[in-house]
Order: sequence, then C-alpha cells, then structure tokens
Amino acid sequence: MDNFILHCGAVEKSYDQLLSLNAHHYAPLSATHKPIPHYEVADMFKKSLKQHSDYSVVWERYGVSGKKATELFGAMGLRKDGDNREDYEMFICFRHSNEMRFSLRGGIGDHFFMCDNMSMKIEFEIAGTKHTLNIEFTGQLRIDDLTKKILPMDVSLHECNDRYGRTVIGQRISDHLINETVRQGGLQKTKAMVVDAEFMTPSYEYGLGGSTLLDLKHAFTHVAKGSFYGDQIKRSQIMHKVFDNYLGA
Repeated sequence: MDNFILHCGAVEKSYDQLLSLNAHHYAPLSATHKPIPHYEVADMFKKSLKQHSDYSVVWERYGVSGKKATELFGAMGLRKDGDNREDYEMFICFRHSNEMRFSLRGGIGDHFFMCDNMSMKIEFEIAGTKHTLNIEFTGQLRIDDLTKKILPMDVSLHECNDRYGRTVIGQRISDHLINETVRQGGLQKTKAMVVDAEFMTPSYEYGLGGSTLLDLKHAFTHVAKGSFYGDQIKRSQIMHKVFDNYLGA
C-alpha cells in the first residue's frame, strides 16, 4: 500500500491532517479554475459510498505531494456488510492535482492481505484537469457513477480471481503471457525476467501451488510495487486484459 500512495516524494497524511492544510495550498490559478481542498475530495467519496453502496470504509490512507502539497493520492479499504472473506478486500482509490498536473480520477481494485499486492480493474476521469467552478456538483455525480460500479466489480473480480486460481499454467504459457503483456505496454521489458523469477520463486506463500494464473498475477503486482500510481493502474488493466484474452473471457 505504501508504494501505491507514497511515491514521487509523497508524504503520508491522516484525514485530520488534510483538514489542517493551509488555505494557500488551494489558490486558484485562473478566473475559471476552482481548486478543491483534499479533505473535500475524500468526503465526496465517503458520502457516495454511504449513499450508493453497501460498503463501509475500513481504512483510509492519503499521500500528499507537490511543493505546496497540491496533489493528493488516496485509497480506502472497503468491506461489504456480512462479508467475511480472509484473502482480499475491495478498495477504491483516487488522485487529483490542484495545480492542473493531472485530473481528478477514481478507480476500483482488489487488495490482497498476505502480500499487500494491489491491482486495478478500472479507472476513469471524474473531472477534467482544469477544475472548473461547478466541480463539486459534476464531480460528485461522477463519483456516484464509480461507486455504483463497486458491487458488480467485486463480483467480477471474485469470479476472475477464482478462475485464475483454478488455471494451472506452465513455463511456456507464463513466458507467453509475460511477453504479450510487455508487447501491449503492460510491463517494462526490463522487468520481464523479474516477473518470471517472482513467479518461479514467489516472495510469499500464496497457497495456490505456485503454478496458477493467480500466482502469475501476484508476481506482476508484486514487481509493480513502487511504480508511479498512474503506471500501476494502466499496467494492471493491460495485465488483466491479456490474462482474460488467454482464458477467452
């Protein structure tokens, strides 16, 4: 998780610390630009989760970066009422910049407890790079759209991980999938052998026998730790696409 929100010099902040950031962190850059305090972005997601889902926030973490702490990376662990799973949980993440370096975006993925591996299935733009004057209204609507996707995405990821865990692959297939992911831009070519080594000799005991497609997914997500947030998301999505194409899903 640290590698997901604390990169590029980001400093971890609690929610209370977000509340106390000075006002100059949110100075508008033009007459039509409306920056958003970081805590308000977090509140928009919490409000949406409460109103449009059966998921509760079980933890929340934030990383702030930029010379004036103008950029926010956030993640919230989610637990559905009555869900007692012990291997992984759903999470929602988001990022935005009050200096217009990147847009307000949110995504949904899974977080495995044993290894702290995280992968993203979807991410989409919530508001444009230039936060305009009606961003609270339009942003909230888009966040609501994302929140409503959590349950179907949870079902999809559960089925996906179950299918991956039942699919035994050998060295030839793992090499093919690694190379295809590189070809599609989901893995740096220099990391291909690292992923292969992690698949053959994993850093954690996942209890899967060491030769399933889910083991290979863990190898990919483990090696991705420390990468830029946006790169992790893009590459995770490509990896899932390559794996699903292999399975004919």
